[in-house]
Amino acid sequence: MAHPDLQDEAVFEGVQEMPGHLLRRLQQIAVSMFLAECRDHDLTPLQFAALAALRDNAPVDQATLGGLIALDRTTIGVVVSKLEERGLARRTVSDRDRRSKMIRLTPEGVRVLDAVLPEVERMQARLLAPLDDKEQLQFMAALRKIVCAHNAISRAPLRS
Repeated sequence: MAHPDLQDEAVFEGVQEMPGHLLRRLQQIAVSMFLAECRDHDLTPLQFAALAALRDNAPVDQATLGGLIALDRTTIGVVVSKLEERGLARRTVSDRDRRSKMIRLTPEGVRVLDAVLPEVERMQARLLAPLDDKEQLQFMAALRKIVCAHNAISRAPLRS
């Protein structure tokens, strides 16, 4: 659905119906729900994504990890530092390139990830609960299509 013609109505009303604005609002809601559901683990959505990526791809260097979860160089550095401070991840010097540090989960990182997964799944279901099963499938397909089509123009494109 295209946004309303801003010439024909109040500008603010038009802004509130724009896809970008609605996606930003949905992101705010999703983060709020995530933080509420996962509060016992003191984990952010970005930290969760990094833990999940590390579980399936470690050891990896920081730039690769950032590409796997579509984070820019600065943001992934902050995320990894926080995980390391909490003892959830560890950086070690690479065997192949002494200038590079490889990141992997610690046993505590695995434990926290295992503990938080059911809560994240519950939160995702709550987020999509206003939609029936068919609408959920359609919404997710459309969302993936838009994200994939515009990945290359992102400030931090997803790189696998």
